Amino acid sequence: MKLYALLNIFLCFFSISLAQSPENAATIEYGSKNLTLDQPFLVSVVLRDVETRPSVIFPEIKDLEKRSKSATSSVSTVDGRKVVIQTITQEYYANKAGNYLIPEFTLTVNNTKLRSEETMVVFARSGEESGGALATETMDVEEVDDNSQSVFLSVQTDKKQVYIRQGFAVRISLYIAENAPVQMEFYRFNEQLQGILKAIRPVNCWEENVGVEEIIKRKVTIRGRKFAEYNMYQARFFPITTEDIKLPAVKLDMLVTESGRAVNVDKKSIKGFYSRPLTVVVKQLPDHPLRDQVAVGQYSLKERLSSDLVYPGESVRYMFKVEGVGNITAIPAPVIQASSSFDIYPPEVSQITKRSYQSVVGEKTFNYFVVPRKDGEFPLSRYFHWIYFNVEKAKYDTLTSAASLEVRGEDYKLTNLSLSGSSGLYDNLENLDSGRETIDYKKILKDLTNIVIVLLLVTMIWVFRK
Repeated sequence: MKLYALLNIFLCFFSISLAQSPENAATIEYGSKNLTLDQPFLVSVVLRDVETRPSVIFPEIKDLEKRSKSATSSVSTVDGRKVVIQTITQEYYANKAGNYLIPEFTLTVNNTKLRSEETMVVFARSGEESGGALATETMDVEEVDDNSQSVFLSVQTDKKQVYIRQGFAVRISLYIAENAPVQMEFYRFNEQLQGILKAIRPVNCWEENVGVEEIIKRKVTIRGRKFAEYNMYQARFFPITTEDIKLPAVKLDMLVTESGRAVNVDKKSIKGFYSRPLTVVVKQLPDHPLRDQVAVGQYSLKERLSSDLVYPGESVRYMFKVEGVGNITAIPAPVIQASSSFDIYPPEVSQITKRSYQSVVGEKTFNYFVVPRKDGEFPLSRYFHWIYFNVEKAKYDTLTSAASLEVRGEDYKLTNLSLSGSSGLYDNLENLDSGRETIDYKKILKDLTNIVIVLLLVTMIWVFRK
């Protein structure tokens, strides 16, 4: 009898705990599994309700080459609750066409083990691909004036001149020629890297860091000579002042093994490699009343009305979405032109930001709640516009709404929607009872569930004691 009672208590406890647990906080997801050789196979870790992006080291996959990594964050509001989704994606490339079996693997993320099932990926030869293996990437690195250097440290930027708040990339890599007559090992790398980053990171910039948790070897060609690139750091910076960005020369010590004259005798020594200093010139924007406030980048507008025909006093949702390349996090809300024809309420804001070495791209969405007051046809361009500095055109540009809202019916103050003859939703606000407490049913249910769990635990202890 005790066994049955104990079993029932356990099942109740398990079902209640399961009901309270949220959906999986982290999952592993695959991209497309039918690809061509110029397309990457994507493996992503998706984390929900995680504000800080964790460190993720993706597995080595036989016959596939690791390449770039990207990080995407999505922030939105659902039922008044902030929802954050972090996605960390690793690219894998194949060097020849064929079927590739991706074995099951396990990743550790935030002290949680994530398991992935095995799957098959098919790489087909693209129309432009004629050879078997992919060619190594050709790069232009300023540290190499000729082919005499076999090993060198490089701090690179993709731009030498930017506008204030325009992004530029910084990449720190060690290059070792394939025919270099030495063998090298990293020496106290983490300690050295922290010192390098402290010297390199400009204090007057906003940083969007992709995150490099491991050093990946990549084959590149520089001035006709083949090198192995070991990328140690990559990020994009957005200057917030007009002070030029000065990146000083930095040093990386490596443990170098050279063959001695004696047979089977190797000599190890520590050798330092230096980068060249760099300067990124920061330009001020042209004169404009909003010069210190506008976003800088390349953007476009997407918009949507929940309905383009409504009655006075009937609410409508209007989505104003800015998407493109730039500092998505710092995008300001559009300028709203006040009008007696509409009640326009503060927007719900959500954003998606994808960070990679090449760029920071994404979108920021402003969802407005609009209530028209008067009959008529209203082009929303009168009320919604967004000014920014277009770096491609080197001038200010404006994203203006192309939508139009048709309102048919008697004016809002004359309809039954406003029984007191009011002309706004905030009328009579001072007479409302703000002291009345609202009932949080979710909290009450959670408290009751916790009480039931405690009672079940007490009952279980009592059954054991009997």
